[in-house]
Amino acid sequence: MKSGQYVSILMVAFSMGVLLTGCVKENTPEEPDQLTLEQQIRDLERATGGIFGIYAKNLETGEVINYNGSEVLPTASAIKLPILTEFYHQVAQGKLNPLTTTQLTDQRKWGGSGILQYYSGKVPVRLEDAARLMIILSDNTATNLVLDALGTTHSQRLVAVNDYMTTLGLKNTRLLNRLMDWSTKTDSPESLRFGIGMSTAEDMGLLLERIVNQEVADSVGCDKMLEMLGEQFYSDIIPRFLPPDANIRVHHKTGSVTETRVDVGYVISDQGRYVVALFADQFRDHRWSDDNEAVVALAKISRLIWNHFTGDEGLEPAPVCTQDYYPYPGGEWLRLRLHNGLFPALERAKGHTYDGVFYAADRHYSDSTAVVIIPDGFHEVDGKVDLVVHFHGWGNDNLHAMGQFKIPQQLGASGKNALFVIAQGPWRARDSFAGKFEQPGGFKAFVKEILEQLKAIDRIQNATPGRIILSGHSGGYRAITKVLKNRDLYKNIQELFLFDAFYGLQENYLEFADNGGRIHSIYTEHLAPEHEAFFRQLDSLQIAYKNAWDSDARLALYPTSVKHNEVMDGTLTQWLQASSFDAIER
Repeated sequence: MKSGQYVSILMVAFSMGVLLTGCVKENTPEEPDQLTLEQQIRDLERATGGIFGIYAKNLETGEVINYNGSEVLPTASAIKLPILTEFYHQVAQGKLNPLTTTQLTDQRKWGGSGILQYYSGKVPVRLEDAARLMIILSDNTATNLVLDALGTTHSQRLVAVNDYMTTLGLKNTRLLNRLMDWSTKTDSPESLRFGIGMSTAEDMGLLLERIVNQEVADSVGCDKMLEMLGEQFYSDIIPRFLPPDANIRVHHKTGSVTETRVDVGYVISDQGRYVVALFADQFRDHRWSDDNEAVVALAKISRLIWNHFTGDEGLEPAPVCTQDYYPYPGGEWLRLRLHNGLFPALERAKGHTYDGVFYAADRHYSDSTAVVIIPDGFHEVDGKVDLVVHFHGWGNDNLHAMGQFKIPQQLGASGKNALFVIAQGPWRARDSFAGKFEQPGGFKAFVKEILEQLKAIDRIQNATPGRIILSGHSGGYRAITKVLKNRDLYKNIQELFLFDAFYGLQENYLEFADNGGRIHSIYTEHLAPEHEAFFRQLDSLQIAYKNAWDSDARLALYPTSVKHNEVMDGTLTQWLQASSFDAIER
């Protein structure tokens, strides 16, 4: 039978339809102006070629979304949630002590997901630690350690889990086997069809609701379960497209086998709280990747459910962050991977040749990162973030430029309260092309995404840009001029730092100066003609400037005898100290 035959949407206002067309514009061709939630779920199901089971319940209002929620489907590792429930049920009954230590031996290690299989020799493992690994990393070895503690024999353990699920009102949920243990696998119809476990979206939603309501164990055990679910490592379905600025906490358990993807969880935020169970089975895309069609479809359904319960709209992906933090004396730096970096860009999709040397796109024009340096004591000013955005020169990259010019050290020495962002331009290529910044809106999107990522990882409280300094060395000049020409965040940009970076498009500098902007430029002999021409233009407009360093000058453009790659040494600190940024309060 087709999944559509099991459709029931049980919602208070659903009969009037839901206006959510903006939520799916990236997944399907053009749709009618009005689509019900059922239609949108059905369209996503049809696009994957599989069967979906969807259930959600608003715990504030009692409103239920149910699409094929009674269809029995494989659970994959989501069956570990019933195992966890029985574990804490027995703890509450006094049958188990969660702090009991069990021995991990080579004979008790199993493959698949998890880390315990890689431990050497005998290792003592507390049952509660095994339960935690079972949930947050879906560790199969840890799961079997927990399961072994639930009864004397294999059959007793299965009965313990399954009978308790029945007691809780779960009609179709069954644990069918140990994890990765073929010696205990039976040839029953259920085991052959569903593997390690079977359930429905309705059952899993009910189980989560009972956990939240502290009905499956004592309060300590239920709190522990939610704590573990909140530490879930895999986040490619339920949390994936939820809005990053909504203070959302997701407590969930995932499951995956060849043609099954599952995520069941409890979503809580300032805008409400609900349980949700998302199943996909028999879909055609079997790739083990975040862009698997079924994974993306379920993630979009998660957002549609959020939108319906909260009145929100849109389908923005949550920020993606490397979450690689590198502390140093005086602060920390992060490397963020962006959707809105300079590259990749269509104009360099086939690479670029300069002076007979070919720079391939996959190596030199595919890095979308930015380095963000955060000094100790950084704070927002009036709810806004002041920042320097720097563009490196030819033959360089953002990580190398950070170290080569001692940017964290110079920022710290300046004592200024600002973030320092180093954009990735053409990676170690002889090219000044500015990628997406060549077009209007590119720089604005870049800054917006960086601030949203930093807010999502609690480095800032507000993703609102404040004062901006554009900084560039050598070939980084072009990105600066394009940002000025496109007038992206133009009112925020107060100063330009040009480190031997005056190669062309000076008319954009002239307009910036004429509009009251501040410019510092240090240049070696080879850029003297460009500066002399610029001085004549300034004179014609009667704009005052200094041809020597002057901390009070609005325009200070002056020559130096140091080498091209030495112009930033100490100069960056000096210019930052003279900038309009506030000092960090120590």
